[in-house]
Amino acid sequence: MEEKNRTPVVHKVAIAYGIMAVGCLLLLNKLSAPLSYYKVQTPRQILTGLDAAQGLLWGAGVGLAGALVGELITRRSHWGIALTRLLRRVLGHLHTVDILLLALLSSLGEELLFRGLLMPYAGLVGSSALFGLAHLLPRRSLWLWSVWATAMGFAFGLLASRTGGILAPAAAHFAINAIGLASLSRRKSS
Repeated sequence: MEEKNRTPVVHKVAIAYGIMAVGCLLLLNKLSAPLSYYKVQTPRQILTGLDAAQGLLWGAGVGLAGALVGELITRRSHWGIALTRLLRRVLGHLHTVDILLLALLSSLGEELLFRGLLMPYAGLVGSSALFGLAHLLPRRSLWLWSVWATAMGFAFGLLASRTGGILAPAAAHFAINAIGLASLSRRKSS
């Protein structure tokens, strides 16, 4: 029964990220700063970057490295273990479809917002700091989570700059979230 009660939370989060992604896409079609920042002609080019295959490879590499470090942190640090317990209580056991849906929509929504829309205005450091603040949790003991998110936001921003779009950081973000959520879902409740 308890697992069934958590599913609507997962679906509400997925819907919120989907709305965020669509809103960001609509804004990208209206603003010129992201086009000039990424030196492209159309908003579609911001999504794919200069070379989609290269972007996916870079994203996969950074995502796998980030997921590995994330796994080490959540298994071996006090704050990582506390974060795992909190997320486990909120999300419970996730089905594979829920994991993929949350990973996809959160990575797209956040990358469209932070790298697609905010980075052209706030720069790499500013958008990374805002990304970290967006991951700030209301528990003093988990403040390092926000620091980790800031560092990953910086890495995602570098990927966006290097590849000329958000496909690479979205792929990295997806890999980290999918692997993290799958691992979280497999762990026993504490």
